Amino acid sequence: MKKITAIIVDDEKNSRIVLNNLLTNFCPTVEIVGEAASPDEAYSVITALNPDLVFLDIQMPTGTGFSLLQKFPQVPFEVVFITSYDEYAINAIKFNALDYLLKPVVIAELQDAVRKAEERLKDKSLKGAAMQNLIHNLDKDILDQRISFHKNDQVRYIAIRNISHVRSDGNYSIVITDQNETFSSSKTLKEYDDYLSAFPGFIRVHRNSLINVRELKSYSKGEPCIITMENGDTIEVSRRKKQEVLEALREVAPKV
Repeated sequence: MKKITAIIVDDEKNSRIVLNNLLTNFCPTVEIVGEAASPDEAYSVITALNPDLVFLDIQMPTGTGFSLLQKFPQVPFEVVFITSYDEYAINAIKFNALDYLLKPVVIAELQDAVRKAEERLKDKSLKGAAMQNLIHNLDKDILDQRISFHKNDQVRYIAIRNISHVRSDGNYSIVITDQNETFSSSKTLKEYDDYLSAFPGFIRVHRNSLINVRELKSYSKGEPCIITMENGDTIEVSRRKKQEVLEALREVAPKV
Protein backbone atom coordinates (compact mmCIF):
# COMPACT_ATOMS: atom_id res chain seq x y z
CA MET A 1 0.00 0.00 0.00
CA LYS A 2 1.40 3.37 -1.04
CA LYS A 3 1.78 5.70 1.90
CA ILE A 4 0.88 9.38 1.80
CA THR A 5 3.89 11.60 2.35
CA ALA A 6 3.64 14.36 4.92
CA ILE A 7 5.63 17.12 6.59
CA ILE A 8 5.10 18.77 9.97
CA VAL A 9 5.35 22.55 10.25
CA ASP A 10 5.55 23.84 13.84
CA ASP A 11 7.96 26.24 15.53
CA GLU A 12 7.94 24.14 18.73
CA LYS A 13 10.35 21.20 18.50
CA ASN A 14 8.56 19.20 21.20
CA SER A 15 5.27 19.58 19.33
CA ARG A 16 6.89 18.23 16.16
CA ILE A 17 8.33 15.27 18.08
CA VAL A 18 4.98 14.44 19.72
CA LEU A 19 3.04 14.65 16.44
CA ASN A 20 5.68 12.61 14.61
CA ASN A 21 5.43 9.88 17.26
CA LEU A 22 1.63 9.87 17.14
CA LEU A 23 1.59 9.57 13.36
CA THR A 24 4.24 6.83 13.38
CA ASN A 25 2.42 4.79 16.01
CA PHE A 26 -1.23 5.36 15.13
CA CYS A 27 -1.42 6.40 11.46
CA PRO A 28 0.44 3.70 9.49
CA THR A 29 -0.62 5.10 6.10
CA VAL A 30 1.38 8.31 6.70
CA GLU A 31 5.11 8.66 6.06
CA ILE A 32 6.75 11.75 7.57
CA VAL A 33 9.33 12.93 5.04
CA GLY A 34 10.28 16.29 6.53
CA GLU A 35 9.79 18.98 9.15
CA ALA A 36 10.01 22.76 9.33
CA ALA A 37 10.03 25.33 12.12
CA SER A 38 8.87 28.42 10.18
CA PRO A 39 6.80 29.34 7.12
CA ASP A 40 9.93 30.22 5.10
CA GLU A 41 11.62 26.93 5.96
CA ALA A 42 8.39 25.09 5.23
CA TYR A 43 8.16 26.64 1.78
CA SER A 44 11.64 25.34 0.94
CA VAL A 45 10.89 21.87 2.32
CA ILE A 46 7.55 21.63 0.49
CA THR A 47 9.09 22.79 -2.80
CA ALA A 48 11.86 20.20 -2.48
CA LEU A 49 9.78 17.23 -1.28
CA ASN A 50 6.32 17.84 -2.80
CA PRO A 51 4.39 16.15 0.06
CA ASP A 52 0.81 14.95 -0.18
CA LEU A 53 -0.12 16.35 3.22
CA VAL A 54 1.08 19.16 5.50
CA PHE A 55 0.35 19.33 9.22
CA LEU A 56 0.47 23.09 9.66
CA ASP A 57 0.71 25.11 12.85
CA ILE A 58 -1.25 28.36 12.53
CA GLN A 59 0.63 30.65 14.91
CA MET A 60 4.42 30.87 14.60
CA PRO A 61 6.77 33.69 15.66
CA THR A 62 7.93 34.51 12.12
CA GLY A 63 4.55 34.23 10.40
CA THR A 64 1.35 32.24 10.28
CA GLY A 65 0.48 29.01 8.58
CA PHE A 66 -1.87 31.07 6.45
CA SER A 67 1.02 33.20 5.20
CA LEU A 68 2.74 30.00 4.02
CA LEU A 69 -0.33 29.00 2.00
CA GLN A 70 -0.43 32.42 0.37
CA LYS A 71 2.96 31.70 -1.24
CA PHE A 72 1.34 29.09 -3.52
CA PRO A 73 -0.79 30.19 -6.52
CA GLN A 74 -2.60 26.86 -6.13
CA VAL A 75 -2.03 24.84 -2.94
CA PRO A 76 -0.74 21.49 -4.28
CA PHE A 77 -1.15 19.49 -1.04
CA GLU A 78 -3.75 18.68 1.59
CA VAL A 79 -3.59 20.54 4.90
CA VAL A 80 -4.49 19.67 8.47
CA PHE A 81 -4.16 22.76 10.63
CA ILE A 82 -2.72 22.42 14.13
CA THR A 83 -3.51 25.13 16.66
CA SER A 84 -3.90 26.14 20.23
CA TYR A 85 -7.34 27.60 20.75
CA ASP A 86 -7.93 30.49 18.35
CA GLU A 87 -11.66 31.10 17.94
CA TYR A 88 -11.53 33.21 14.79
CA ALA A 89 -9.04 30.95 12.98
CA ILE A 90 -10.97 27.82 13.94
CA ASN A 91 -14.27 29.25 12.74
CA ALA A 92 -12.69 30.31 9.44
CA ILE A 93 -11.26 26.83 8.95
CA LYS A 94 -14.54 25.12 9.84
CA PHE A 95 -16.57 27.33 7.54
CA ASN A 96 -14.35 26.36 4.63
CA ALA A 97 -14.81 22.65 5.44
CA LEU A 98 -11.13 22.19 6.25
CA ASP A 99 -9.62 20.13 9.05
CA TYR A 100 -7.90 21.28 12.22
CA LEU A 101 -6.57 19.69 15.38
CA LEU A 102 -6.32 21.36 18.76
CA LYS A 103 -3.21 20.99 20.87
CA PRO A 104 -2.70 18.66 22.67
CA VAL A 105 -3.61 16.38 19.76
CA VAL A 106 -6.11 13.60 20.47
CA ILE A 107 -5.28 10.30 18.74
CA ALA A 108 -8.82 9.59 17.50
CA GLU A 109 -9.12 13.10 16.04
CA LEU A 110 -5.73 12.75 14.35
CA GLN A 111 -6.77 9.45 12.78
CA ASP A 112 -10.02 10.97 11.57
CA ALA A 113 -8.20 13.95 10.03
CA VAL A 114 -5.80 11.61 8.22
CA ARG A 115 -8.69 9.49 6.93
CA LYS A 116 -10.45 12.56 5.50
CA ALA A 117 -7.20 13.81 3.93
CA GLU A 118 -6.81 10.42 2.24
CA GLU A 119 -10.34 10.68 0.85
CA ARG A 120 -9.63 14.13 -0.56
CA LEU A 121 -6.41 12.92 -2.14
CA LYS A 122 -8.30 10.11 -3.89
CA ASP A 123 -11.18 12.30 -5.08
CA LYS A 124 -9.79 15.28 -6.98
CA SER A 125 -13.23 16.92 -7.05
CA LEU A 126 -12.92 17.47 -3.29
CA LYS A 127 -9.60 19.26 -3.61
CA GLY A 128 -8.76 22.92 -3.93
CA ALA A 129 -11.91 25.06 -3.80
CA ALA A 130 -12.22 25.27 -0.02
CA MET A 131 -8.55 26.08 0.44
CA GLN A 132 -8.59 28.71 -2.30
CA ASN A 133 -11.57 30.40 -0.66
CA LEU A 134 -9.79 30.50 2.68
CA ILE A 135 -6.75 32.10 1.03
CA HIS A 136 -9.03 34.54 -0.83
CA ASN A 137 -10.51 35.62 2.49
CA LEU A 138 -7.08 36.35 3.98
CA ASP A 139 -6.50 39.12 1.44
CA LYS A 140 -9.90 40.78 1.69
CA ASP A 141 -11.51 43.40 3.86
CA ILE A 142 -13.53 41.63 6.49
CA LEU A 143 -16.96 42.10 4.87
CA ASP A 144 -15.64 41.09 1.43
CA GLN A 145 -14.71 37.67 2.74
CA ARG A 146 -16.83 34.86 1.32
CA ILE A 147 -18.74 31.76 2.36
CA SER A 148 -19.21 28.87 -0.04
CA PHE A 149 -22.51 27.10 -0.69
CA HIS A 150 -23.41 24.07 -2.78
CA LYS A 151 -26.40 24.61 -5.05
CA ASN A 152 -27.49 22.64 -8.13
CA ASP A 153 -24.14 20.93 -8.72
CA GLN A 154 -22.31 24.25 -8.33
CA VAL A 155 -20.24 25.82 -5.59
CA ARG A 156 -21.32 29.44 -5.08
CA TYR A 157 -19.31 32.01 -3.15
CA ILE A 158 -21.24 34.74 -1.35
CA ALA A 159 -19.54 37.77 0.20
CA ILE A 160 -20.30 38.27 3.89
CA ARG A 161 -21.59 41.79 3.20
CA ASN A 162 -24.20 40.33 0.81
CA ILE A 163 -25.83 38.13 3.44
CA SER A 164 -29.14 39.63 4.55
CA HIS A 165 -30.09 37.18 7.28
CA VAL A 166 -29.91 33.57 8.37
CA ARG A 167 -32.76 31.56 9.82
CA SER A 168 -32.85 28.21 11.55
CA ASP A 169 -34.31 25.20 9.77
CA GLY A 170 -34.04 22.41 12.34
CA ASN A 171 -30.45 21.17 12.28
CA TYR A 172 -29.89 23.15 9.09
CA SER A 173 -29.89 26.85 8.24
CA ILE A 174 -31.28 28.94 5.41
CA VAL A 175 -29.06 31.82 4.28
CA ILE A 176 -30.82 34.67 2.45
CA THR A 177 -28.84 37.22 0.44
CA ASP A 178 -29.52 40.86 -0.34
CA GLN A 179 -30.65 39.70 -3.79
CA ASN A 180 -33.19 37.35 -2.16
CA GLU A 181 -31.30 34.21 -3.14
CA THR A 182 -31.61 31.38 -0.63
CA PHE A 183 -29.04 28.72 0.22
CA SER A 184 -29.58 25.70 2.43
CA SER A 185 -26.66 24.91 4.73
CA SER A 186 -25.89 21.89 6.89
CA LYS A 187 -24.47 24.19 9.56
CA THR A 188 -26.68 25.16 12.50
CA LEU A 189 -27.72 28.71 13.31
CA LYS A 190 -25.42 28.58 16.34
CA GLU A 191 -22.47 27.85 14.04
CA TYR A 192 -23.39 30.84 11.88
CA ASP A 193 -23.82 32.95 15.01
CA ASP A 194 -20.37 31.91 16.27
CA TYR A 195 -18.75 32.67 12.92
CA LEU A 196 -20.55 35.86 11.89
CA SER A 197 -20.25 37.44 15.32
CA ALA A 198 -16.67 38.30 14.30
CA PHE A 199 -18.05 40.51 11.49
CA PRO A 200 -19.46 43.96 12.31
CA GLY A 201 -23.21 44.30 11.99
CA PHE A 202 -24.28 40.69 12.43
CA ILE A 203 -26.47 40.01 15.41
CA ARG A 204 -28.70 37.22 16.68
CA VAL A 205 -32.17 38.73 17.05
CA HIS A 206 -34.15 35.63 17.96
CA ARG A 207 -33.49 31.98 18.70
CA ASN A 208 -34.45 31.33 15.05
CA SER A 209 -32.77 34.25 13.26
CA LEU A 210 -29.69 36.41 12.91
CA ILE A 211 -29.41 39.46 10.68
CA ASN A 212 -27.02 41.81 8.96
CA VAL A 213 -28.18 45.17 10.32
CA ARG A 214 -26.85 46.90 7.20
CA GLU A 215 -29.69 45.18 5.35
CA LEU A 216 -32.38 46.32 7.80
CA LYS A 217 -34.95 48.64 6.22
CA SER A 218 -37.26 49.47 9.14
CA TYR A 219 -38.51 48.26 12.51
CA SER A 220 -41.66 48.65 14.56
CA LYS A 221 -41.42 50.36 17.94
CA GLY A 222 -44.14 48.33 19.61
CA GLU A 223 -44.25 44.82 20.99
CA PRO A 224 -43.41 42.52 19.43
CA CYS A 225 -40.70 44.38 17.55
CA ILE A 226 -40.84 43.39 13.89
CA ILE A 227 -37.98 44.30 11.57
CA THR A 228 -38.23 44.50 7.80
CA MET A 229 -35.17 43.72 5.71
CA GLU A 230 -34.30 45.46 2.45
CA ASN A 231 -35.38 42.37 0.52
CA GLY A 232 -38.86 42.56 2.11
CA ASP A 233 -38.55 39.72 4.62
CA THR A 234 -39.89 40.37 8.10
CA ILE A 235 -38.36 38.98 11.29
CA GLU A 236 -39.49 39.13 14.89
CA VAL A 237 -36.98 40.40 17.46
CA SER A 238 -37.09 38.76 20.86
CA ARG A 239 -37.84 41.19 23.70
CA ARG A 240 -34.48 40.66 25.38
CA LYS A 241 -32.64 41.35 22.11
CA LYS A 242 -34.43 44.56 21.13
CA GLN A 243 -32.09 46.99 22.90
CA GLU A 244 -29.03 45.19 21.56
CA VAL A 245 -30.41 45.44 18.02
CA LEU A 246 -31.09 49.17 18.38
CA GLU A 247 -27.58 49.78 19.70
CA ALA A 248 -26.08 47.84 16.79
CA LEU A 249 -28.14 49.89 14.38
CA ARG A 250 -26.78 53.12 15.77
CA GLU A 251 -23.21 51.84 15.40
CA VAL A 252 -23.25 50.48 11.85
CA ALA A 253 -26.47 51.60 10.18
CA PRO A 254 -27.18 55.19 11.26
CA LYS A 255 -29.47 55.69 8.24
CA VAL A 256 -32.19 53.56 9.87
